[in-house]
Amino acid sequence: MKNYSIGANIRKYRSMLGKKQEVLAAELGISRVMLSRYENGHVNIKFNTLKHISLLLCVNIELLIKE
Repeated sequence: MKNYSIGANIRKYRSMLGKKQEVLAAELGISRVMLSRYENGHVNIKFNTLKHISLLLCVNIELLIKE
């Protein structure tokens, strides 16, 4: 699984909820810059973080890792 695919899916579902990066980042306890790096595929996302993101976005984790 490519990081950019996961990041694009995070961005997609975040946008569908109308949630800004700043809000999701604060909920995750990370900076907006780090969330941007996740969404752009520049860094690997730990499984626990990905799981937390899926809960906050109200989507199944499989939807986030799907290419």
